[in-house]
Amino acid sequence: MDSALDALLKSQPTLWRGSDRYNEDESVSTGFELLDQALPARGWCIGGVTELLSRHQGIGELSLLLPALRRVTAEGQWAAFINPPYIPYAPALGNAGIRLDRLLIVDSRDDANTLWATEQILRSGLFASVATWVSRSSAQKQRRLQLAAETGRTWATVYRPWQTDQEHSPVAARLRLSIVEARLQLDIFKLRGGSPSTITIEPAEFDASQGVEWPIPPSVPRPFATPTPTGNPANHSTSNPGV
Repeated sequence: MDSALDALLKSQPTLWRGSDRYNEDESVSTGFELLDQALPARGWCIGGVTELLSRHQGIGELSLLLPALRRVTAEGQWAAFINPPYIPYAPALGNAGIRLDRLLIVDSRDDANTLWATEQILRSGLFASVATWVSRSSAQKQRRLQLAAETGRTWATVYRPWQTDQEHSPVAARLRLSIVEARLQLDIFKLRGGSPSTITIEPAEFDASQGVEWPIPPSVPRPFATPTPTGNPANHSTSNPGV
């Protein structure tokens, strides 16, 4: 039986073993101490998909990624936004420390093209981070993204609607995002290799990690310019997205 199991594990390297442990080489620090402590890899998982489910847009769901994206692009690695709901605002991203010459924007327009483009980019292994926005998916499609992230050793984030929390999704982690008493609450309800938990990020933590106030006041440009939907963000340019 042991030899058969060994043979299976060797033939299917993407199989996850419950006893496996993460280490810091398999993650990118989120930039938020409490969140790092709640995640088994002590940061966003490299080689896995994290789903972020938000009831509303503009509550800090993108700002949650900015510290890690700053680190990734500062190291000269590539990041991608696929099908963002609004045109990314280049000055705000630049002020957050994101290297715009290492950021690819893909306007895939619909869920089918978005999922296809995400899988291809993840499998390529050329991107350190991929963030994707989809309205509808399925367990099978999410499984394909999870396997693609494992193949490409990529930190992958998929934004999905709040109500999809009742759907099965075989990804590494699933979090619900909400605002509770002017604080960003993260309900980690699925976590491979860890335990579900709920943490709260104070506005001061956003100040420290990004150098801007949070929630972002109306006078400060947001990373996403609203309310103009994405149409053709910079013709998918990597040098000056959304301008």
